Amino acid sequence: MIVKKVAAKLFFAAFFLIVFESAHSQFQTRADSLKQVLLSSESMPDSLQLSTLYEIVLASSSPQDKLIFANQLLDLALTNKQVEYIIKAHLSKGPAYRLIGDLKKSLEHLFISAKMANQNGFYNLQAQAYGEIANSYISNKDYRKSLVYQLKAIDILRAHSYTDQLSINLLNTGYNYYSLGELDSALLLYMEAEPIFDETKLLIGKAYTIGNRALVYWKKGDLQTAERDLLKAIELLEPLGDQFGMADFHNQLGSVYLDLNNYTEAIEHTQIALEMAHSLDLKEQMRDASKLLSKLYTLKEEYKTALEYQTQYIAFKDSIENTDQTKKMADIRTEYEVSLKEKEIDILEKRQRLVKTYIVIAIILLAFSIVLVLYFRQRFRTARLINIAQKKQHNEKINDMLNQEQNKALQAMVQGRDIERKRLAQELHNHFGSLLATVKVNLNGMDDVTSPKYQTITTLVDQACTDIRNISHSLNMGIAEDFGLIPALKELIAHLEQSGKLKVEFTPSMGDYKLDSEHEILIYRIVQELISNVLKHAKATKLSVMLTYFMQDNLVNILVHDNGVGFNKKTIQRKSNGMGLNSLKKMVLSLQGDIQFDSNPAGGTTVNIDLPISNTTHLNEL
Repeated sequence: MIVKKVAAKLFFAAFFLIVFESAHSQFQTRADSLKQVLLSSESMPDSLQLSTLYEIVLASSSPQDKLIFANQLLDLALTNKQVEYIIKAHLSKGPAYRLIGDLKKSLEHLFISAKMANQNGFYNLQAQAYGEIANSYISNKDYRKSLVYQLKAIDILRAHSYTDQLSINLLNTGYNYYSLGELDSALLLYMEAEPIFDETKLLIGKAYTIGNRALVYWKKGDLQTAERDLLKAIELLEPLGDQFGMADFHNQLGSVYLDLNNYTEAIEHTQIALEMAHSLDLKEQMRDASKLLSKLYTLKEEYKTALEYQTQYIAFKDSIENTDQTKKMADIRTEYEVSLKEKEIDILEKRQRLVKTYIVIAIILLAFSIVLVLYFRQRFRTARLINIAQKKQHNEKINDMLNQEQNKALQAMVQGRDIERKRLAQELHNHFGSLLATVKVNLNGMDDVTSPKYQTITTLVDQACTDIRNISHSLNMGIAEDFGLIPALKELIAHLEQSGKLKVEFTPSMGDYKLDSEHEILIYRIVQELISNVLKHAKATKLSVMLTYFMQDNLVNILVHDNGVGFNKKTIQRKSNGMGLNSLKKMVLSLQGDIQFDSNPAGGTTVNIDLPISNTTHLNEL
């Protein structure tokens, strides 16, 4: 279907291809100029070398070039202990490895950059790293894991008011929801992104937000709104001269008008898309437009014209397949060129090392005289640091012991609550249920069964039996030893939906792994508490619960999102008590977990919890 192909193009084109493609030759020219400067300069300061190498990495269009110069940037940054450039080097290597198809190395470098950025307070770089991690998962079509990191990036950008970057992440996350079929969530993010693009005056971002939003309306069957948004997006792109985006939107309009049975408008817009694709030599768009025109003229029974476009479609299709073969040959040549560039870099390094050698010799002679003076001073300082380190280690051991005791107390509390609930349920059912049954038998044995009082008492006894059964069942709801976490949560959600007031989406992604019973009970109680808060305070009509196990990170992610009225986090933190949010936070943090809240009136409330899990069992081992 053409819709899906256009959607994919819009997502990646919005801020990587479209914004930079028009200046591609300028960027590559700049990269080549900077390389010459770097090669010709023998005494460039390290600080200037770092910034120059990073500019080359950003401007280079070849992923192989990015890797070569990112490695040089990383080596120089490590030598000079420049943390920001170390983070940027890893952040640059991640997308480069992704472009050449090595997702494992891509994620490895991106996780390193995210961790270092968080530890050193470079939160904008941390958000970029999470966004690139999400893109790496998307390239592997793992949209669920991608969504988790997109939402983490959005939390950081909102917390630190990085408005420009936030609007782009909202657009990308909206596409992620669209790919998962969660159209309402995608629409909410597009609605939130559009006014931010207006505020920052980034018209191309607004155009692609409106164009992507049209896809959602199309998929929801609202063809008139999809038509309106596509025309508006084209109107915004026209003064910007973005023919790539306009070609895609005209092609999209052709398909929308086809669904509306308006063949004349469909042909007009698809032909415009074909002409623009010809001018830009976009073979894939020419192929798709030719195929759509062939179908349209066939429906109009103009078979000769339909055959001409069908012939064009086949020609473009064959050309694309031949281009793929040519690209494989080009990759072989690229490897050769990369080896030549590596040799150029080696020559540059040798020249720089020779200059530095003379400087180092002079410094060594001066430093040697200073070392003797500092030697004894350093001994005393080292001894003091050792004492401090030993004291710190001792305190950490004590804290670990206290945390272990606190974890045991929390687990005992949860288990005790479950045992007490089951005991109360059994007591209600066995004792009071039997007692009421005996009362009813004695009532049935009375002589005057026609008395109004007899009918009233019988009705009240039946109602009491029903109420006790319901209370007993409610108290005993949860995770039986032979039942399991996922079925228990499904039963909980089924009871929620019986009211008809709340629509719930439950998406478990636990793979082939099963948690131990203690963790399952804890996770069930956490989800139960979060749902309870939504029912009490959110005034929501839709609720989404996602449960995901990340094998690589050994953690379970709980993601709960509602479309309610939101809340003020500071106010809630002051008022929460008992088994509310404060106790929930303590339970999560005691397991070295992480809990994040994101709430606003436009998007509702999202709670994101990461729980490290060490004990799991593969189902094949059972």
